[in-house]
Amino acid sequence: MTRWISSSPCALASLAPAVVIRSASAADAAQIAAVMQASWRAAYQGIIAPEVIGRVTASDGGARVRQSFRTRPWQKTFVAVEAQPEARRKRNAADGIVGYAFFGPEQDVLGAPWPHPLSPEGQQGQVAELYALYVHPAWWSTGTGRALMSRVLETASAAGYLSVRLWVLRDNARARRFYERAGFAPDGASHTLEGLGGVTEIRYRRLLPAGPARGDG
Repeated sequence: MTRWISSSPCALASLAPAVVIRSASAADAAQIAAVMQASWRAAYQGIIAPEVIGRVTASDGGARVRQSFRTRPWQKTFVAVEAQPEARRKRNAADGIVGYAFFGPEQDVLGAPWPHPLSPEGQQGQVAELYALYVHPAWWSTGTGRALMSRVLETASAAGYLSVRLWVLRDNARARRFYERAGFAPDGASHTLEGLGGVTEIRYRRLLPAGPARGDG
């Protein structure tokens, strides 16, 4: 587990919320789905049509997330948990999951239809992909997203990946700023998501430092 206390340029870190980053399991599916629902509705307002957001985020008790644990064994999932057990007990909250990230080998998004197979570079363990990173809107700008990104990058580097790619909606300015601050930059690739009303995604990429699994010395 990693404890992350969000930093502040005003030296108010002690007042900021803290989260613990841990690996997730299928038992977390319902809470992950709830974060996804809330974040989609806030982040994609004005970008994706409301009826499409409603369809994609329709409540299913976490069934789709649980299915991904069964059908995508290569996918790693991390969750950010509110690190205030006393506060959770007072609210009768189960585990306080406020964000999550999915990542694994790169998928062939451009060359094959859904469900996308792994790309050759993904199969060879050279390129990782951040499939998703979402934080509940109530926890935006608290360092939670940075904590999840840090764990993903550390894990990918330790596994020997050379770089990480991700796809982000072209019109999602907030997310693009977040990824650019994390060291990602557009690599020129893009595609259209017809199933989401014809919105455009662009691909971002960043190199990783040499990890222990790579044998650099």
